[in-house]
Amino acid sequence: MASETTKTVLSRRPNPLSRAGTALGRSRTLLLIVLIVVLSTTMSIAFPTLFPTSANISAVLLNAAQAGILVVGMTVLMIGGAFDLSIGGVLALSGIAAGLLAKDGGIPAPIALLAGIAVGSLCGLANGLIVTKLRINALIATLATVGIFRGITQLFSGTGVNEIGDSFKAFGQADFLGLQSPFWVMLAVVLAGWFAVSRVRFFRQFYYVGGNARAATLSGINVPRVMLLGFVFMGALAGLAGVLSASRLNAAVVTAGTGVELSVITATVLGGASLQGGEGTVIGGLLGVVFIALVQNALIISHVNVFWQGIVVGMTLLVAVSVDLLAGRSR
Repeated sequence: MASETTKTVLSRRPNPLSRAGTALGRSRTLLLIVLIVVLSTTMSIAFPTLFPTSANISAVLLNAAQAGILVVGMTVLMIGGAFDLSIGGVLALSGIAAGLLAKDGGIPAPIALLAGIAVGSLCGLANGLIVTKLRINALIATLATVGIFRGITQLFSGTGVNEIGDSFKAFGQADFLGLQSPFWVMLAVVLAGWFAVSRVRFFRQFYYVGGNARAATLSGINVPRVMLLGFVFMGALAGLAGVLSASRLNAAVVTAGTGVELSVITATVLGGASLQGGEGTVIGGLLGVVFIALVQNALIISHVNVFWQGIVVGMTLLVAVSVDLLAGRSR
């Protein structure tokens, strides 16, 4: 009898593999880490002379820097239950503004860079006012403003600004430990964003707003103000990404940031943010960015047609959103 009871208890114990699978299913962050390790290991075995080199790793991290900066702001917005489709237009306009101001030593490069970030902040303010004051859905509002921002960019610069100046490009091309400055700026933004979302009271409010805006209002949170500042924060980061891109290339182009919205939203959702709001982490978003950057790099090394990159990112977003919706229904 005792042996039968023991067998019953043992049979009810969860299998270690089952426990691991459950943990991976519940933690998007852990799942992304596993996927990144598996993809990196596979590529290192398949292309030992190309993928695991310091030059290639540096290129992947540098290419991830722009999206890594943007994903911090997008994570904050999506936690609050909104998102911004205009970040590519804001990025381009900010880079053009900084480039025009700094061209041929017009104004000191640091001031031009700050001016570009200010332009991004103003664009974010415009988005926030449209969403919070006019009560227009964020999808429609930012879909409209991205066209406005790109139109303004072309009106002011035509095809763009080239050969801006040596003092301007120094900020984006500075090298430390084999990595250019955009990566280090991204790392600083991510760490600051992680701390803010995890510890700072104001940013913690986005979880309450995204979880239940009405309940957040009844608890004393000024929901419109929180969301307005969230859009300004997103605009400022898009401006920062724009001026860094222009500085690194020593040129600001009107097509900068085209399609970046898809990659950033995909990375944010992959990292655990919910389209319904109330969930998400900055570290998860960063891992999503790194995973997408590795997938794109793997496609390039494998000599896959460049057009497949957009298809793969789009399909990844569909899968991530489907998983998010299924998880929401199961709660």
